[in-house]
Amino acid sequence: MKAIRLVLVLLVLPVSAAFPQLRSYEIHKRGMLHQTVYNTGELGRAYDNGGSGGAAGIPSMEWPPYSTNNVDIANNNAQYNSFGAGIYLAANQRGVRNTIQCGAVTTTGGNTTQVEGIYSFPISLQRIENYPVLADGTLNPSYNPDEAEEIIISKWATPLGVTITRTSRAWSFPGYDSFIIYEYELENTGDHSTTGVADTLTEMVVAWGYGLGPSMFGYMRTYNRWSEADYRQKDMYGRFDWRRYMSYNHDRDGKPDPSHFDEWAPTAKYGGGLDSPQAVGIVPLYYDYDHLAVKGQTKASVGSPFYDSVYVFDANNKFRQPYINRYENSNLYSTKIVSFLDVLGRKTGPFTMSPGRDDSLYFGSYWLGRARPSWTIHTRQPVSHIYGFGPYILPPHEKMHFTLAEVVGYGPGVASDSVYQDLGGGYGGDVSEPEPGIHPVPSWDKVFSYPYVGGNGTIGSDYLSHYRLPDYVDTTDHVISIRDVADRAIQMYTGWALVKYDTSQYEPLNAPAHGVYEVPTPFPGPVIQVQSDDRAHNRISWSNAVEQFHAPRLRAPLRYYEVLKALHPLGPWTRIDSVAKEDPRFFADGEYVAIDPSSRVGDSWYYSVRSVDSLGGKSGLYTNITSLVTQIGPTAELEHVVVVPNPLVVNSPWKNMGGTKDQIVFMRLPAKCTIRIYSYAGQLVATVPHDGQYTNEYFQVTRNNQVLASGVYYFVVETPEGKRTWGKFVIIR
Repeated sequence: MKAIRLVLVLLVLPVSAAFPQLRSYEIHKRGMLHQTVYNTGELGRAYDNGGSGGAAGIPSMEWPPYSTNNVDIANNNAQYNSFGAGIYLAANQRGVRNTIQCGAVTTTGGNTTQVEGIYSFPISLQRIENYPVLADGTLNPSYNPDEAEEIIISKWATPLGVTITRTSRAWSFPGYDSFIIYEYELENTGDHSTTGVADTLTEMVVAWGYGLGPSMFGYMRTYNRWSEADYRQKDMYGRFDWRRYMSYNHDRDGKPDPSHFDEWAPTAKYGGGLDSPQAVGIVPLYYDYDHLAVKGQTKASVGSPFYDSVYVFDANNKFRQPYINRYENSNLYSTKIVSFLDVLGRKTGPFTMSPGRDDSLYFGSYWLGRARPSWTIHTRQPVSHIYGFGPYILPPHEKMHFTLAEVVGYGPGVASDSVYQDLGGGYGGDVSEPEPGIHPVPSWDKVFSYPYVGGNGTIGSDYLSHYRLPDYVDTTDHVISIRDVADRAIQMYTGWALVKYDTSQYEPLNAPAHGVYEVPTPFPGPVIQVQSDDRAHNRISWSNAVEQFHAPRLRAPLRYYEVLKALHPLGPWTRIDSVAKEDPRFFADGEYVAIDPSSRVGDSWYYSVRSVDSLGGKSGLYTNITSLVTQIGPTAELEHVVVVPNPLVVNSPWKNMGGTKDQIVFMRLPAKCTIRIYSYAGQLVATVPHDGQYTNEYFQVTRNNQVLASGVYYFVVETPEGKRTWGKFVIIR
């Protein structure tokens, strides 16, 4: 039975074109970074300070993907890296200032609060799958190599009369699979305006709120809860990479919970011994400049010592951007957000030149006048990052554009990045850390000593000096850390040559208003099928149709296939075989077949087949991942069918082949048949179609979606040819 299968098809799925629409979502799941996208402006799980935990099936910047596991008899809902996110708008409308929070807003107690119908009014949600290979294994004739493989378009209106369209894009290309790019279009339509018309909006601020938490898996196991407060235990650090405009977080040493370190690190189980190796951040790729108010059109920061400073305004007398760059805790209630976006009292001061502090010495003259992160905030509140631009003037029916990338990497840097520095990484205001507050970029290669880091005085890890990178980190193009990922996101969006932005400055205003999305295309992986044969050997098969793939920027032609297996999607992945094109040992009649001879009945395995090109580049690991509980192949003829366990004592410690309690398994089934279950009184309880293997699991649910009561039940198994057998089983509760 397949537990995971990625459907590869060019598909447009409009949830509804009608207005209004209910709150709904789609999920980015093509690349390494999975994220839930709502048509209300929200991103990830419902935002709160952690009390609601991680919702199963609602990824919140999940990286690596398919990371749900069961450790120490506790189910962990994946390695989510965010408490949730959303977009903020504030503007003066006929003299009245209104602030809306389309996500990333809580009650005053830090709990989830409703967004739909208050701050946002859903209009539409559309999913477009631009996969190079269709679900049947054939090439997609409509594949567009100049677009993302996965596109989600969400649209909603706001009480400001601003209608927001967000187009988000994700790829499975190795090296380009750990970011999602979000293009925002803001149009002053007047829809749902409090005044009923499209008014000119002044003093307008556009910002994003993100609760960044890499990764809750380790912290949940350490503190036995989901809570943002645990990130303030001096093990989480908010930082700002001014060369990339990147605001990000990382753990002290990637290992908040070391209880299984000695087991997982040498074996690479669950990806290795680091529980929180992720560094998680956001990168503004483009912001609107034309609608920025000039000095005489805004009252922003009037009376502040920064307002008249020559370095706050550029040559056109517009505020240098970003305008807001603040860290906070995850308790983001409405009145607090209002204060962040209030232009009359700028909450985040700029980089400056003043007696005793000349930021230009460390950050360069470019950053003078731009918002400086609130790195000295008391109690080190590193989770929530509020990043904003403005103030703007938006007349009726005009549009503004912004682009933001979510980025995740294996640590904040690699070993060679330690020669560079960025802002943050210390204790800030907790111990009056002196200016300028910059520290070397750490990695999981070497331990550093920081003078203002607290605890044992060190940061970083020497993990990679002793153990290998996990298999989910694809090192084909040396894209490992969050800095590497950010550089690839910039390249993907702008279409520029790849630059490592450590000594040069990324300038969003030089970027195009819309993404270019032209990078080398890897050779795609095939669609695979996995089945057990009559010897309980798992059979992995795929068509040769993928070998005809061509694209304008194809990185290199196909050389061979790599067949992989793993006990868990995080690895370790083992190579079963390498299969050359039309190798007669594996190929016949247009189909490849590889056999896993080591599989045994009851074992659960994940399989993937990667295409490897002539330059050594590979297709995405997770584009065709398929799981199977190894079984014996179906019987040739209908025989006596066996039910196990029988009796089933509900909540007993017995586990069946799938590893799940409280289900029964019908065994010795033919390839096609129908199982009908009857009560002791002869009433039909359930009909279970069977098409496949030797067994079929049944979870005690009736056709009326009720759980079976204790008692004796009869079953009849019938083939399409009309052959039958029957028996009975007992359930005890």
